[in-house]
Amino acid sequence: MQGDIQQEQWQAYLNDFSKRNSGRMADLQILSDELGTQEEAKMLPFEDITVETKGSLASSVEIMLGGTGPADKRNLTHTVTQVRRIVPKTGVDGREDALEIEARDGAKTILIFKTVPQLQETGA
Repeated sequence: MQGDIQQEQWQAYLNDFSKRNSGRMADLQILSDELGTQEEAKMLPFEDITVETKGSLASSVEIMLGGTGPADKRNLTHTVTQVRRIVPKTGVDGREDALEIEARDGAKTILIFKTVPQLQETGA
């Protein structure tokens, strides 16, 4: 799927997106005119993404990345306020490669999924 997700579909789309992509390794980048490109997280497992639909934080999106167990304490929750666009980027295999979230001020938060190389077994 390419193109913007309509705002009335954000909640359902992000719920399904979370189920499809939970556990995948991801980077999180923020692009803005003021600060350029900032790397917020590198190679953390994707946990969840939600949208707030009511109250003072309506149209805010939270992205949660985190460690894979009690020994891995790396966790990040990133909030994008005043979201105006959500655009999935799909790879040739049909899976999401990235998700771009654009705020009203033009800043973009990009969740980029990484491919983890498979280790080959060696014969003994």
